[in-house]
This record gives sequence, structure tokens and C-alpha cells, in this order.
Amino acid sequence: MNQLFTIGQLAKIFKTKIPTLRYYDEVGILKPAKVDSKNHYRYYTTEQFERLNVITYLRTLDLSLDAIKDFFEARDTSKLEAMLREQKVQVQKQITTLRKVEQRIDDRLLQVEDALNSTLGEIEVVKLEAIPVVILKESYRPNEDIEFPISVLRKKYNLEKNIFLGKIALAISKEQLLHQKFDEYTELIMILEPGADNQATATLPAGTYLRLRFHGTHNTAGPEYQKLIDYCSQHNYQINGDAVETTLIDYGITDDLSKYVTEIKIPIV
Repeated sequence: MNQLFTIGQLAKIFKTKIPTLRYYDEVGILKPAKVDSKNHYRYYTTEQFERLNVITYLRTLDLSLDAIKDFFEARDTSKLEAMLREQKVQVQKQITTLRKVEQRIDDRLLQVEDALNSTLGEIEVVKLEAIPVVILKESYRPNEDIEFPISVLRKKYNLEKNIFLGKIALAISKEQLLHQKFDEYTELIMILEPGADNQATATLPAGTYLRLRFHGTHNTAGPEYQKLIDYCSQHNYQINGDAVETTLIDYGITDDLSKYVTEIKIPIV
């Protein structure tokens, strides 16, 4: 007679949880060899070890229990081959997704490192490429809760399921800049990460910009705008579009306000 193993012994041998083995019994992919009619204890034999090995292997490949059950009912190599080919397609999709996530993590790390190594308080003249963005024309004041308009933007453009989609920026119109009014933003902008440009609704145009990075947030940006406006006057630059303001390091990265870094870019000619 074959040696009998309790469900606890089987769980220990295969490093599997007892509730998992009970569930395998319930769904019909691993029935015990014997169930005691009095105490309802489950017992297994060595003949079922191989079946549990196959189940464990197929679960490692992320096959569903229904697919595993179909395989055992068919007991056919062509069935297994078809299952594995289908699963390979799913794995390849997961690999592609994870590579995109990895790239976006790398991009975000580079952004943080760039912000940490910035020369703060110094106005620079920089050439920038066009940047794909999603724009929500929504007014916003620095003392208001920004999370609500962000949620509106995500919902409006179906961006809610995307991770590491992009940085949030705010815009002040050219007209307001010319009138030196820095207390209200006219647009909410999502600057898309590389690879997400297919979701763009607009672009920040390529060209020459004044750029200023400083310690602070949207609440403390007013004087920095004035510095940029004064710089334009002193160097005979003309403002050529809306200003874009982005927090490069904020509450999403650190609780230390002294480490916050915000960037303002103003297109010029």
C-alpha cells in the first residue's frame, strides 16, 4: 500500500500553504487519494507528487486554475503546447510593460539628479526641444488645492491608470507676464514622459527659453518671475509665449521643504 501523507505533510514538503491545497481540492485539480469519513482529514500519496509539481510549475508561469484544469482533463501535449504559447505571449507583454516602467524610473531618477545638481537662483538662456504635453485650461491660485484640477485632467483625458505618466506643471499666460501678474495660473499641464507622447494633446514649442531654478514652491514663485521679467528688460529679450512652472522636487519626493526645487521657463526671442 502506498504511504499516505497528511495535507500538513504535503504542504511542508512542497512549501505550499494548506489553504491552497484545500482550494486545489475544491476546484478539482488536486483531489486527495483518501478522505477519512469520520474526521474528513485529507491524505495524499506519492503518485500525486508529480501532479502537484506540474500545478506548481504551471502556476509559476501564471496560468489560471481553469487553464490548468483544462490541461489535466485533456492530458494532451498539444494542449500544453498551446497553453504555453499563449502564456508566452502574455509574458512578452508583461516584459514590454516592465521595460517601459524601468525606463520611466530611470528618466525620473535623471530628473531628480538634474534638479539636485542645479545651480539655483541663476537665470540661464537655454535651447529646448518640443515637449509633448496634455493641457487643461483651468485657472489655479497658489494657495488652492492642486490635487483637484490634477484629478480633473486625468479623468478628462483618461490618464487615471497610467503610472509615472509625467510631471505636472502650471502655466502663466504671456499677457499676465507682461502685466506682471504672477498670482494666478491659466493652465494645468502634464509634461509627458518619453514613450507616452501618443497621449499628447499639445506640445510646448521648441525654442529659446529663460530658465530659473530656485528653492521653493508655487507659493513662493512670485519674486522669481519678477527676476525673469527684469532680466528680459535688461537684456532686450521679448517674451514669446506662456511661462511654464514645474516643481522638480516636491512633496512627492521629500517632506523637507528646504529641498524643494521649482523651475520656471519663459520662451523668448
